[in-house]
Amino acid sequence: MKPDKEQTGTRRLESSVLVLSVAVVLVYWIVDSLLFALTTEGGTFFSRVIHPGIDEVLSRLLVICFFMFFGSHVGHTLRQRQEADEALAGIEEKHRTIIENIEDGYYEIDPTGRFAVFNDSFRRITGYPAGQLRELDYRRLLTPAETEKVIGTFNKVDRTGRATKDLGFVVVRKDGALRWVETSVSPIRGQGGAAAGYRGILRDVTRRRQADALNQEKMAAEAASRSKSEFLANMSHEIRTPLNAIIGMVELLLGTSLSHEQREDLKVVHSAAYSLLAVINDILDFSKIEAGKLELERSAFNLRDFLGEALKILAVKAHEKDLELAYRVAPDVPDRLIGDAHRFRQVLLNLVGNALKFTDSGEIVVLAQKKSIQGNRLVLQVAVRDTGVGIPTGKQALIFEAFRQADGSTSRKYGGTGLGLAVSSQLVNLMGGQIGVKSELGKGSIFHFSVDFDVDEEFMAVDGTALPEEIDPSGLRVLVVDDNATNLKILCEMLASWKAVPKPAASVEDGQALLEKEKKSGTGYELVLIDSDLARPGAFSLVKTIQASAGKPPRIIVMLTTKTVKEADRFQEVGVCATVTKPVRPSDLLDAIIQALYADDPGFKMPEGRSSLGPDLTLPPLDLLVAEDTPFNQKFIRRLLENWHCRVAIVENGRLAIDALADRDFDLVLMDVQMPEMDGLTATARIRELEKGTGRHVPIIAMTAHAMRGDRERCIGAGMDDYISKPISAASLIETIRRVVPLFEKDPDQEGPKALPVSADDGGELKTLLAAFNNDGDFFRDVADMFISDYPPLVDTVGRAIDKKDRDLLRRTAHALKGMARNFQVDAAADAALQLEQAADREAFDEAGNLSRKLGDELKVFESHLRKMIAAVGVEGGGRRGAG
Repeated sequence: MKPDKEQTGTRRLESSVLVLSVAVVLVYWIVDSLLFALTTEGGTFFSRVIHPGIDEVLSRLLVICFFMFFGSHVGHTLRQRQEADEALAGIEEKHRTIIENIEDGYYEIDPTGRFAVFNDSFRRITGYPAGQLRELDYRRLLTPAETEKVIGTFNKVDRTGRATKDLGFVVVRKDGALRWVETSVSPIRGQGGAAAGYRGILRDVTRRRQADALNQEKMAAEAASRSKSEFLANMSHEIRTPLNAIIGMVELLLGTSLSHEQREDLKVVHSAAYSLLAVINDILDFSKIEAGKLELERSAFNLRDFLGEALKILAVKAHEKDLELAYRVAPDVPDRLIGDAHRFRQVLLNLVGNALKFTDSGEIVVLAQKKSIQGNRLVLQVAVRDTGVGIPTGKQALIFEAFRQADGSTSRKYGGTGLGLAVSSQLVNLMGGQIGVKSELGKGSIFHFSVDFDVDEEFMAVDGTALPEEIDPSGLRVLVVDDNATNLKILCEMLASWKAVPKPAASVEDGQALLEKEKKSGTGYELVLIDSDLARPGAFSLVKTIQASAGKPPRIIVMLTTKTVKEADRFQEVGVCATVTKPVRPSDLLDAIIQALYADDPGFKMPEGRSSLGPDLTLPPLDLLVAEDTPFNQKFIRRLLENWHCRVAIVENGRLAIDALADRDFDLVLMDVQMPEMDGLTATARIRELEKGTGRHVPIIAMTAHAMRGDRERCIGAGMDDYISKPISAASLIETIRRVVPLFEKDPDQEGPKALPVSADDGGELKTLLAAFNNDGDFFRDVADMFISDYPPLVDTVGRAIDKKDRDLLRRTAHALKGMARNFQVDAAADAALQLEQAADREAFDEAGNLSRKLGDELKVFESHLRKMIAAVGVEGGGRRGAG
């Protein structure tokens, strides 16, 4: 409508100019006629008007034409100006619409610093209404910290005449909130180029800055997490090393002649060291779980023996407090399970240790039963029951939180960090189960949890309590004397599962009465199982009574505690045939029964090559390739594998392993990770590359001294099939081989290694070492001789490498010595070699000199000890061979 009105006005203007021209002509005509009448004789006004001459007519027409042309030109000019005004108005409207609708704020500031122009977005960002903004000085929007920077930028724009972009600062809204903004600033010029203010676009970048800040915080948190993990790993090593030394030295001192006061003081140090070690373990595990970096392992284990071994760790503390510590596994629970035995043990020990802390009298019993089983997936329900102080109902939900205890006061009786149960709870969740507690104050507690395990398919149909065919205690009449009702029930149930006929007696008097009763009936007992901690008149009295009875007395087995184990010799002197240590494992009890009943039978032969209740872990003959650069480890691995009737080829590095695989086929490759020329990871990746398109896949097992998180993933990522950490034990190696190699049936004529008897006075160290050497005395002596002959030249090489500052030679030699020491479980020497290896990486040759001397001293001490063990094995091995 507006353009139409303007066009009508233009036409009217043109008509007005035409009328004006006609009017001017008429006026001119009238004036001319008047002048003619006044100045000319005889001339009249009307004659001049009515009868003008031709000249007058032409001149008047000329005037009319002139005015008509002038009017047309004026109209055209007005139309052009009108069109220009309309275009300008359209552009202004377009720009105004754009400015009003953009998300960013637009503003113009006049020379006084007030906002002359702004859009709705600018008002929204600042929070001020339009009226207040027009009166507002822009400096009012700035924080004191930003004012100088922003004003300086505006002055620079004014001075240089150039616009600036991405000026970032904080504005204060009307409501006091702070917003991060970015703006561009351009100068406004007036007439003559004089400064007339500033204009710019203001963008609210608060969300972006918050997102950037969150990302920075995330990156910082991840960096902190990595640093924490590295710190924890280093801290673990640095603290454990001196702690192991402290604990070891204290235990050595406790075995010497000491005064009562000295012994008590050392026990305090010993207990404190173990308490600190437990705290460190809890902190490390809690940190790993919290960061999601703790992963579960999978390995096979025998449940019943596993529980017995785990509880023996805490038996000393339980027996010191005169507590009964026992465990029971329901008969229908499969024995051979697959899962993370280490974490399962950790949860169990945490709960039993917690029960020990809060129980002053009575008993602690671990109960394991089958919750459900589907296929080969077992849900195991475990309960730890104690007769301790109990937990108030209101505190039971808190105890599984980190750093929380039922009694958090500074005057609490029981110590601890409050991490053990939190770690246990999270470990149980990782293993697919749940944990809980039932407790009544003053009456004890029951901590219960469930965990998921796979049942070893090879043993799915095997009864967990089944015995080897050659051992048959069915019908064996056994008197069991124990004054703890729970333990008495467990022992009788264990014997009954073997089809023996147990008879329980809760005291010496009851036992004597039952013996007398059976004697009168003419039947009698063949075996008597007696607790060494019986109340007066005590176990010795009962043993003597049995031995003094007329006729052939029954065979006697005594169950010892860690407090009464030193009395084993006294019991043997009065006629006890065998002893077993509580808590009693089924395999230990069975061995004791066999020893008691059949030791005098020259025709009886103890089953060899396997635990009486354990699986057969022998190997069929395999062709194996071993890539290992350390001569000592080469000899150790070769002898171990050849002892299992395997054919072994050994190479020194990854490149030679690739060449060997190109020449012939192998059933398995054992690949060391750290080797010269080509390491195990690179070699494996190359082997897998060469196998592509051939349809072949040779199993490869990594052998490495590293045990950090991520090492296993690196090995598997390189193409390896499994992973075993050094020092390598026979049991762990054979288990790993069985996992990755499809094994055929064993030749029935193939004989496993003979078990070597071990003296009872070696503190268990020799027995443990022999187990790592597959209980083969000859093998042990050969490898030990190699160790004694090989390590001195290597120690000399370390000295030369330090003198020459040869980093690579030092690192390789230290690595080799570390592996040798760990094969013989010489932890102190292995730790010194590890530190020497790390010093080589840092090129800390001064530090390496001290470590080298320490390593040499440790190895010399162990050499002396090792020679004694070689002599002991030689005597016992010779006796065995001679008897054979």
